[in-house]
Amino acid sequence: MKTTTVLLAIALFACTLLNDQNAAIAQTFWTKDATNPVLRRDTVLANLPHDIYAISDCWVLKEGATYKMWYTGGGLNYPTDTELRSRICYATSSDGVNWTKYAGNPVLDVSYNGAWDSLGVETVSVIIDEDAPAGQRYKMWYAGQYFNEYRYEIGYAYSADGISWTKHGNPVLQVGTANEWDNGFLEGPSVVKDGSTYQMWYCGYDVTVNGSPTDGKASIGYATSTDGINWTKYANNPIMVTGVGNWESVYVQDPHVIKDDLGYYMWYGGGSDDSHYDQQVGYATSFDGINWGKSPLNPVLTRGNPGDWDQLVASFPSVINDGGGYKMWYTGKDVDPLPENSTAYYWEIGYATSSPTGMEEFASNPNEMQIYPNPATETIYITFPPSETGQKHLLIFNSLGALVQTVNTNQAVQINIADLPAGLYFIQMNSDNGSVTNRLVKN
Repeated sequence: MKTTTVLLAIALFACTLLNDQNAAIAQTFWTKDATNPVLRRDTVLANLPHDIYAISDCWVLKEGATYKMWYTGGGLNYPTDTELRSRICYATSSDGVNWTKYAGNPVLDVSYNGAWDSLGVETVSVIIDEDAPAGQRYKMWYAGQYFNEYRYEIGYAYSADGISWTKHGNPVLQVGTANEWDNGFLEGPSVVKDGSTYQMWYCGYDVTVNGSPTDGKASIGYATSTDGINWTKYANNPIMVTGVGNWESVYVQDPHVIKDDLGYYMWYGGGSDDSHYDQQVGYATSFDGINWGKSPLNPVLTRGNPGDWDQLVASFPSVINDGGGYKMWYTGKDVDPLPENSTAYYWEIGYATSSPTGMEEFASNPNEMQIYPNPATETIYITFPPSETGQKHLLIFNSLGALVQTVNTNQAVQINIADLPAGLYFIQMNSDNGSVTNRLVKN
């Protein structure tokens, strides 16, 4: 029997949570499309394809009823090249699954005058800026590669239609000094315009071995701009770093960030093998775009099974919120190392969807008890902050304060709630450090 004091506390907590707008709503469970890959390379040599080696690193927007994709095509034959180059190509779709490549591809080519992006242009971020002049309504940031130095920096281009692009002459975001975390290359930008401020998240690689935690690793940084051209890097970069001894211990890169009224959501590539890409997709949320909390469910999109087209890589995500549900396009491949002078491997674009049911995720504070998914139907997972190392006593109460289930655990736990009636519940954790209560919505 619960005391009046405890019941009153639960009631007050319910009122607080029902009015709390700080919980980040986003998706972490994905279903790959059965028809994958949805955008494939042209492997017919007679076509002189510029995407014979790879279709990768896409960026998708939906305008009206049309999905628009900009992606990296890797080839040797357009025009006559002496080595592999990458170029930006374009495709459209009415359903996100069946795509038509633009006949005039590529839409953004390399420079042929020895300029900073003369070897390759790739990993784009595109926004539609309704406040810009008509001729600059589409804005693109991309990674350009130096022909002689093999390093990437971030460039900018604009367009009236998303097809015919005008480049800004020089890179707009450059690598750091030899002792900085992003001294090797920059790539994979993701840009959001919030009011009059452009925000960019990007990958930087540290090639200098000087005892820094970022040595030999890819991390994610942050920068802001008032015009999309002149950028200021955040003073405390990087804002996201690799894990230790886990699936993302070498790479965190190529973020895709979405912002709404509740906060920021990031999907990113992560990997642990510095000799071969083994990347998968991670997910994180933030209230301010700077302080991020990674999902305890990571990676949220994993590589395929042996024999699948994405058995080695399933990463470099592009995500949109399409009418309440989330849709992701990602890069997959199944052979590594790449065979010399061969097209017998995949590096193409796949598609995945997430349920439109929202989940009350961990936000930017990993030092809290987390319940996910939330709302839930059959099963919930509960994780605990690092400070909670001992035994935890979990009590589940319904909205009337009645105790309906108890669980004792000393680690993250999975709980079956299928038999509970739909409604609002409260999960109280009691430990040596005190008591914490979170809400749960059962569908």
